[in-house]
Amino acid sequence: MPLTRYLDGGAHILPADESLIRFAMTNGERVIGIDVPIPVMRQRFGGEPDLAPLELFARNQAAIEAAASQSYDRTATPNDLLDMGPEDFDTGPASPQR
Repeated sequence: MPLTRYLDGGAHILPADESLIRFAMTNGERVIGIDVPIPVMRQRFGGEPDLAPLELFARNQAAIEAAASQSYDRTATPNDLLDMGPEDFDTGPASPQR
């Protein structure tokens, strides 16, 4: 079941682990928390080194959400939390929005 953008709330850096951005999507029945490592995001989408992680996320949100939805379809999420990694992003060239 594909995920769609969850409009109540926004992406944020986790206070307990400042290397992760958490955002939410929904499968139509439940809200799914998604953690994407900031280093993975930087590797995949580039961006200026001083670009804030949340800005990098915002510029590439559609691509990150698409990757999250694809990962959700093939990954068990019994606790409604999806941990993304480099393997969740396709290997084709990235299309960062500038």
